[in-house]
Amino acid sequence: MRFPTALLGTLCLLLVGGAAAPLAAQTAAERLRVYVDCAFCDSDFLRTELTWVDYMRDRADADVHVLATQQGTGGGGLAFTLEFIGLRDFEGRTDTLRYVATSEDTPDTQRRGLTRTIKLGLVPFVAGTDMAAELDVTHTPPAAAAGEAGAAPTAPTPQNDPWNFWTFSVSLNGNTFGESQQSSGSFSTSLTANRTTEDWKVSSRLSGSYSESEFNYEVDGEQIETLSIRRSYSANTLIVKSLGPQLSIGGRAVASMSTFGNTELQLSLMPAVEYNFFPYAEDTRRSLILRYAAGPAYADYREVTLYGQEEETRPLHDLIFAYSTRQPWGSASVSLNGSQYLHDTQKYSAGVSGSTRINLFRGFSFNVSGSYTRVRDQLSLAARDLTEEEILLRQRQLATGYNYYMLFGVSYRFGSIFNNVVNPRFGS
Repeated sequence: MRFPTALLGTLCLLLVGGAAAPLAAQTAAERLRVYVDCAFCDSDFLRTELTWVDYMRDRADADVHVLATQQGTGGGGLAFTLEFIGLRDFEGRTDTLRYVATSEDTPDTQRRGLTRTIKLGLVPFVAGTDMAAELDVTHTPPAAAAGEAGAAPTAPTPQNDPWNFWTFSVSLNGNTFGESQQSSGSFSTSLTANRTTEDWKVSSRLSGSYSESEFNYEVDGEQIETLSIRRSYSANTLIVKSLGPQLSIGGRAVASMSTFGNTELQLSLMPAVEYNFFPYAEDTRRSLILRYAAGPAYADYREVTLYGQEEETRPLHDLIFAYSTRQPWGSASVSLNGSQYLHDTQKYSAGVSGSTRINLFRGFSFNVSGSYTRVRDQLSLAARDLTEEEILLRQRQLATGYNYYMLFGVSYRFGSIFNNVVNPRFGS
């Protein structure tokens, strides 16, 4: 007896469907949904190495919000703080892990360390789900880990640190550009030395820059050549002593010169005190700082100033009040600052600056930053009238009553909530 072809096909489909049913029940458990809020992470590497979660493009769709912040360490490395914030079924559950990369760590070592720390932080969230059956725990002994390629070196301890916490950095930079009627070049260099412990912070920096631009143009048949040169040098040292979890004292000494600012030599010594209304240990997430400094300021001018001075020493004080925070909803910072010469209280500057980025609703964010400063303390302005060339080429500082800037924007993303795919083709 022969079956009709159509009937045979139907039976095949039924058999396939019946066989697939029990397999469907054995499919992998629903994966953890994660929103990684990290501006400095290598997202492609993270998605390639950590494949047992689904990456969300918006925190509203996630089970866990990974909020990452970073700070520089005294040894020139980076300390990362990773906060794991439970959402939806995990609401109310939080955890915090830290990862420290030394100054000698390569970018690859750093991104592997960050990825490993994120993996560890996500395990407690997975442990109570059906997906826990798909994971396992492995342990690599320290001896084996030390021999692995890319393993992070052990950070030196205070007992065996031959540099006694001091770190140094040297940089040299230069560039040149030219075409038929103009050419320019610049050179800059810096040397820094830092020592940071829990009790003391010492930082010194020497820097200098030189830039030169040449222009060739014709006016009424006459060939004109113009050369613009700007030079500046500076040296500063900061010393800070910790007096507790929220209080510190210190001071800054600065020496500088600038052809643009009409100064042959400027010196200042400003002892200061700073109070943080939150413990410094919470600085990666929030800070509210009040800092006051006062001391003498000396200036030797290249040309006689508007006030008839060739050199002068004046008492100066300044105040800074600043707040910053980074939270799951976004980040914000604002600061009020002012400085004033005590020999003439009408000589001052005062300003406000701030920035914020707010996630208003799913996929939509708003960001704005800016500053405004009222300027009444330009003691170094030259008495003579500036030439048209000096003004157009910005060789000298101009008198002003204020300065400001503003940047703002909005962004909106929509479409698939998943963001797992990595495709590096035709990348930068």
